[in-house]
Amino acid sequence: MAAILLTSTKLVVGILTNSLGIISEALHSGLDLIATSTTYFAVKKSDKPPDKDHHYGHGKVENIASLSETFLLIVTGLWVVYEAINRLLFKEVVVEVGVVALLVMLMSIGVDFSRSRVLYKYAKKYNSQALEADAVHFSTDLISSAVVVAGIVPTILGFKYFDSLAALGVAVVIFAISFRIGRKSIDSLMDKAPMEIIKRVTEEIQRVEGVEKIGQVRVRGSGARTFIDITVFIDKVLPLEVAHGVTDRLSKRIQSVIPNSDVIVHAEPLSVETAALVTKIRSEAANFPEIKNIHNILVSEVDNKLHVDFHIELEGALSLTKAHDLASELEARIRKLDGSIVAVSSHVEPVDSGTYNGTVDQEASRRLKAAITEIIKSFPEIRSFHEIDIERINGKFKANTPCLFKSDITVNDAHRIATEIERTIKSKVKEIEVVSIHLEPEF
Repeated sequence: MAAILLTSTKLVVGILTNSLGIISEALHSGLDLIATSTTYFAVKKSDKPPDKDHHYGHGKVENIASLSETFLLIVTGLWVVYEAINRLLFKEVVVEVGVVALLVMLMSIGVDFSRSRVLYKYAKKYNSQALEADAVHFSTDLISSAVVVAGIVPTILGFKYFDSLAALGVAVVIFAISFRIGRKSIDSLMDKAPMEIIKRVTEEIQRVEGVEKIGQVRVRGSGARTFIDITVFIDKVLPLEVAHGVTDRLSKRIQSVIPNSDVIVHAEPLSVETAALVTKIRSEAANFPEIKNIHNILVSEVDNKLHVDFHIELEGALSLTKAHDLASELEARIRKLDGSIVAVSSHVEPVDSGTYNGTVDQEASRRLKAAITEIIKSFPEIRSFHEIDIERINGKFKANTPCLFKSDITVNDAHRIATEIERTIKSKVKEIEVVSIHLEPEF
C-alpha cells in the first residue's frame, strides 16, 4: 500500500513538473512495489515445510526473489543515467517544480523511514533475507529521496541542471543497492560459508564437555533457516548412549545461539596412531649427541589425551644436573610433537655396557626352580616347559624359561597367560626380580 501511494503520487507530480529526479523516484517506487510483491510471495513460499522434492525446504526462493529485485534495480538505474545524460548534453527540457513536489518527496522520506524500521525488525526476528533486502532497499530510498530534495531546491531557484544531477545521484544509490543485495543473494545461492556463524558454532563446540576434537564444520543458509553439519571426535571407549548424550547436548546448545537452525552432528571415535609418534620421538632423541640410546617408548591414551614415557641412556660419568637438563629439553620437544600430549616422563639410565657379572648359586637355584615349577604347572594352558634358567646378576635373581602353548592359540591369549605367570612368580617368590617367559608353539 505504501509503494502504491508513493509510486502514483510521484509519477503524477513528476509528469506535471517534468522533473526527471521525481520521475526517476517514481520508477524507483514502482520497483519497490514489484519487489515488495515478489518478497511477499517469496516469503509465503519459503515458509512451506520440506517435502519429498525439497528435503531442505523452500528457503532458496527468498534468495531468488532478492536476485530478481537486483536485476530490476539495475535496469531502472541504467534508464535514469541515460535520460539524465541526454538532458544534460543533448536536449533542452523545462522543469517546473515547486512546493508540491518538495512536499511529495518529504512525504516519501517519512513513509520510507517507517516501513524500513518495521522490515528491519521482522527481518531480524525471522532471519529472513528477503525482508532484509526490502529493509535495505527502503532505507536507501531515504538517501535517494534526500538527493532529489537537494536537486529540487536549486531547481526552484533557477538552476535547471540540478534536477538531472539529482537523478544521477539517485542512479548511484540504485546501483549501490543492487550490488549489495545481488552479492548477498548470489552468496546464499552458492552456499557461501558465513564465517561469523562458523566462528560462533566452533566456540560453542569447545564449551561442550565430552568433545575432544573438532573436525569439519559446514554452514549454509536457505531463506530463514541455517543448516549446520558438524563432525566431532569423542572418546572411543564411551558407551553409545553416553556418546549420543554428548551430540544431543551439542545440537541443543548450537540451536539456542543460532535461531531457526537445523543441526546435524556426526561423532567420530578419537583414535591415536602411535607408530608415527614413536618414530618422531626417536628422531628428536637423535638430535642429542649425549643420548646414547632411547628405549621402552610407551605412548598411552588416557581420557583421549596422550601420556609419553621413555628411557634414555647416558654416560654414567655425566653429572646428574646435566642429565636432568638433557631429559627436560627432550621432554619439552616431545610435547610440541602433538597437541594431544599432556604428560611426558623420562627415565635416565647409565649406558648399557652389554655385559653383566653373573654368578650361579646352586642351592638357591634348586629352591627357586622348584617354586617356579609349581607355579607354571598350575596354569593348564602350558603344555610343557623347558629347563628353568636362574641367574644372579648384581645381587638380584633372574628367571628365564621357554613355555609351550597349543599351536592354534593366538598371540594375544599367549601373551596374556605369560604375563599372568610372570606376575604370579614375582609376587610369590620375592627373591626373583625379573621373569622372562618365552612363547613357543607345541609341534
